[in-house]
Amino acid sequence: MSSTDYFAKVAVQWDQLRSGFFPEAVRVKALALAGIRGRQGAGKTAADLGAGTGFVSQALLDAGLAVFAVDQSAAMLAELRAKFDPEWQAGRLTALEGGAERLPVPDASVDFVFANMFLHHVDDPSRAIAEMARILRPGGRLVITDLDAHAHQFLLVEHHDRWPGFQREAVIAWLEAAGLVSVSADCCGESCCADSCDARDHAEISIFAASAKRPVLSIRPAVADPLAVGRRARQLFSEAPNLLCAESVFQAAAEGLGVDSPLVPRVATGFCSGLSRTDGPCGAWTGGVMALGLALGRENGSDDLDDTYAPVQEFREFFLARFGDLSCTRICGCHLGTDEGRKNFGLSGAKGHCLDVVEQAAAQAIRILQVSER
Repeated sequence: MSSTDYFAKVAVQWDQLRSGFFPEAVRVKALALAGIRGRQGAGKTAADLGAGTGFVSQALLDAGLAVFAVDQSAAMLAELRAKFDPEWQAGRLTALEGGAERLPVPDASVDFVFANMFLHHVDDPSRAIAEMARILRPGGRLVITDLDAHAHQFLLVEHHDRWPGFQREAVIAWLEAAGLVSVSADCCGESCCADSCDARDHAEISIFAASAKRPVLSIRPAVADPLAVGRRARQLFSEAPNLLCAESVFQAAAEGLGVDSPLVPRVATGFCSGLSRTDGPCGAWTGGVMALGLALGRENGSDDLDDTYAPVQEFREFFLARFGDLSCTRICGCHLGTDEGRKNFGLSGAKGHCLDVVEQAAAQAIRILQVSER
């Protein structure tokens, strides 16, 4: 009997069986490891792989997430849909039949991936983890809860497990090979329990919790070319239909770091022309600060501010030393908040100077990120 046949056979009674195998504390710890607490998941999307009848999906839905529940067992998914019919009808739950090595989920489409007691049933764990990484959005988090390595052979025969658990070092290596970062694998503090049919063997196996993150940047700063990024910023600022100063620096840096987001360059627009023509700071300066934040900004309130503040301070010192000021008006010589200032900007040669400022700002932001990465 294959694992697919096994789970089809036990689908109707799986909730009762599962409760005897591993406790609800496993999913609580999995969500906490992903940084989801209370209703903090509202507006986010998760994939629950090997979803079964919805053990993890239930917690995700309760936390406000929309869920792709994926399982290779149509019988399990039928139980899940019946249990969560209101969520399915509302479009918050999507039940998808599919295998681990070819998930029926689009690239970069979910904020979280959860795989609870799933990996020991797949044929190729490393390929399955690569698929998990594929469907994660940049910055998205993956949490795997599964069995530590064990010697209880009856689980492979009677429960149709494919693997007798895993060495945590192997799981870490697979996560890193998939291009994920911030990788860890530690004891979950819970156990999975089962008895053989003839009661000759009792398994009590520790459960590990592994987590990792898909990098926001698909190109490391060390690989980016500062001069090329600077030239790209200059091109964006000069060629029609041209972007403006902050937009050009931010867009060029994002491209150089492999960031493809609908927020780029739009979040920079209000910082252009001296903070929207209010005689504010230079847009090339603020665009560079946003580029630094894109790579180094905090994800939550517990992250260290100095990781971002120190590079921004270094960028400020560069800007002051190179251009003598941070003010748009004093750098370009025109107050862009006035008709006369905008007219003079095009006639006085100020645009040519600003082209140099934009190019150098974008290049320097990448150089600072390269130093920060070491």
